[in-house]
Amino acid sequence: MPPDFPDCASEWWQESRRSCENSSSSTTTPYENSTRAALLVETMRRAPAPLQPFVQQGFSLYDREVVLGRRRYEQVTFVEMLNIAKSLQMKAPPAPVPSPASSLTPLPPSPMCNALVAQTAPTTHTTSIAPISHKRAAPEAVPHEPPHKRAVLVTTTSVPLNDKAFFFQLAGITDAEVAATREFVGTSTELERNYTRYEPLVEDIRPLAVLKDAYAHITTRATALEKTEGKKAAQKYLSDQLKGMRQDLRVQNIVDNFTVMVYEVHARLCLETGDIGEFNQCQAGLKQFYAMDAVDLRQCDVKNFFLYRLVYLTLSGQYDSLSTELIHFTNAQLQGTDRVGSNIAREPVNRTLALCAACNNGDTPSLCCLLLSFETEMTYLVRIYLQKLRIMWLKEILTAMKGSLTLRFLMTSLGFTPHPHGKKKRQLFWLDDAEESAWLRFTELFQTLKVELPPDFSFHEEVKRRKHTGSNPQAHYPSLDAATALKAVNDYLVFLGTRKDAGRT
Repeated sequence: MPPDFPDCASEWWQESRRSCENSSSSTTTPYENSTRAALLVETMRRAPAPLQPFVQQGFSLYDREVVLGRRRYEQVTFVEMLNIAKSLQMKAPPAPVPSPASSLTPLPPSPMCNALVAQTAPTTHTTSIAPISHKRAAPEAVPHEPPHKRAVLVTTTSVPLNDKAFFFQLAGITDAEVAATREFVGTSTELERNYTRYEPLVEDIRPLAVLKDAYAHITTRATALEKTEGKKAAQKYLSDQLKGMRQDLRVQNIVDNFTVMVYEVHARLCLETGDIGEFNQCQAGLKQFYAMDAVDLRQCDVKNFFLYRLVYLTLSGQYDSLSTELIHFTNAQLQGTDRVGSNIAREPVNRTLALCAACNNGDTPSLCCLLLSFETEMTYLVRIYLQKLRIMWLKEILTAMKGSLTLRFLMTSLGFTPHPHGKKKRQLFWLDDAEESAWLRFTELFQTLKVELPPDFSFHEEVKRRKHTGSNPQAHYPSLDAATALKAVNDYLVFLGTRKDAGRT
């Protein structure tokens, strides 16, 4: 290199020197930003006292990001700064021995924070103060503890207990500590009262002694009403009165064997009248009552209502709840901890599950045989869902077969023909209770599906006709085309999917 050649440094060396000079000047020059000052004041005002040191620490960390050009204070809100402070508080190791005098010591504020505080603080006299170099002390060695073993600092608040319960309930926290239910004792002496949707008053609610007299009164009145106005009028009157009695018992928190009797009678009546909504409310209440010590299970029909619940959950498609019921029953049988499940034998439960399988598979002969082994209310329960089941069975039959299908075959497969039982030849069991009811249900089913029946079809003649076993090509039997009927069924199911009340069918 010639001696008169000018000295020069590389570009990367000059760039590194300039960046170092800029960084050193930025650390000594106070950071002037009105947005940061307003944000700090707002965040400190909204932060609780235990969180304020971590707010300062969060601003110190954010200052470094601003200096490096990665963040801007115009892009952050006080909510985000509070979240940063909360995360720092969660990561902070707890003190080994918490005491009232000890407090969490955050990291020292950054030079920019000190400069901003110096600018905002009132100055009484001007002096030249040499810059003090802040050095972070070496962190103390804190043993690592798992999160589930860390001590949690509980801070007391001045919020009353009633307000806490209100806000917990508003937030949806069900296990909040709430006030106990007030005692409610009615003063009404009326023997008849219908269910009301408004808030009950003491003057409207009947006490337990009056309710017992009212039960005897309404049963006698319903018997007399059946003779004069018919069975349906008596059932409607009795159902309305029993629902009013249930409301009186529920409002007063009366749970005893009389309450269970009222719920059981109303549940059976709802099954007979086809009111599945009221039956669901009754069986849900009975499930809770059976588990209470105040109820004597020897005077209750625990077994049958447990079986009704299994069939109801199956036919309504609530398979998760059905699995839960069976798991509780199995645990009660094995461990004997549940007094309700331990009082039910396995054999009727197995028959009930077989009944549920017959309903899902469309095995109508087995369904009829199994229903004959249960109480009459089980047949009422299946009849509520029978039309829905028949549509499902019909779709499976039409999907599996092609060509023409005789209506006699469809009637037998869908359970419209009688099932013989007993020793007498004329003793028949109908899923629809009688031949006339079966004919009405059959006609209603195919009218709903918009499937035209042959003009020469007679339901009563097909019921009387025996099954043809010989090969007679000249014989004519009313039949349907499987493809045409399947298209009508699929169109009806698509139509149900567009209705809001499709789940009720």
